[in-house]
Amino acid sequence: MKNSPTVKIDPDDVARYLLYQQFYYGGDRIYGRTKDRSEAIAGAGEAIEKFYSLFSNKVNLIDEGHILQYLKYFNENVHEVPIDAIINKFNDTQKDIGPDLHRNIAHTIILGDCLTEIQDKSFRKSIQDLIDFIMKKRSLKAEQRKKINKKIKFLYGSSSSNIGMIYGLSFIKFISMKVGNKKIEKECDQLLEKYFDLVSEEIE
Repeated sequence: MKNSPTVKIDPDDVARYLLYQQFYYGGDRIYGRTKDRSEAIAGAGEAIEKFYSLFSNKVNLIDEGHILQYLKYFNENVHEVPIDAIINKFNDTQKDIGPDLHRNIAHTIILGDCLTEIQDKSFRKSIQDLIDFIMKKRSLKAEQRKKINKKIKFLYGSSSSNIGMIYGLSFIKFISMKVGNKKIEKECDQLLEKYFDLVSEEIE
């Protein structure tokens, strides 16, 4: 597995690279975080391109130094992000590097943090759904929830390919919901349940 998308990307198109790097290498195939497992989802590539167009639509604001305006656009049209924290991180980097901060670095900081916020939140939601799935499947009592959560964290830290796949599927599910593709959203739910079952077996 290569560590960069197989589709050709303009070196200055940081937005596309940041979007692809975690889970997508072209076509309609979605990869897990560990990159050793993947699933074909019809229409995924088109949905990703629509999402790319949505969040990259106003990147010129970053180039023009209007960071707050871009983040407000992102909050209103894509997903809520911690504006102050992202701006503070950007300002600290600018102080370290100086006024000639390269646009690629600016894009990496701003867009990278925005996308990470989405990925992390989507993944955390899926992990809670995974815990609920295991609790129900095994008819466990509420006090055992922390124990299950601890085992899942261990698997994540051990680079479980099943947990990694949940990470990728969580992100494409968010994207499908954002661009209004119910078919992909439904398929993601089915695939997530498949991997919930596999994780459940892993921790037995």
